[in-house]
Amino acid sequence: MRIGDVMVRDVVSVDYKTPVKDVCKIMGEKKIGSVIVTRDGKAFGIFTERDLLSKVLLEGSLDEEVGKYASTPLIVITPDYDVREAARIMADMKIKRLVVMEDEEVKGIFTSADLARVIAESSFEG
Repeated sequence: MRIGDVMVRDVVSVDYKTPVKDVCKIMGEKKIGSVIVTRDGKAFGIFTERDLLSKVLLEGSLDEEVGKYASTPLIVITPDYDVREAARIMADMKIKRLVVMEDEEVKGIFTSADLARVIAESSFEG
């Protein structure tokens, strides 16, 4: 199964200068765990709940720019990746999200929740 068939296509992005508190509000309202952080219109990082907990709340301020705390560089795959291959990358890198890009444009995001859904919906036959 290809990532392009199961990824979330509705990805939220914010400019790197957006205050962290505004990003947290967006994430809460949209019930999402991450946003893509852009600079000059191009994706350069991802800000996740983990970044909020491990970086902002420990050493920063909610008033600072989200770009300061975004995880970089982005770990990227293309829509034609196999789900198992993506799962291996996530496990090896100990991450919960992969940004799906094609031609330098964000096409979607594949998360550990998406992986769980794929497993739940598929047969457990080898």
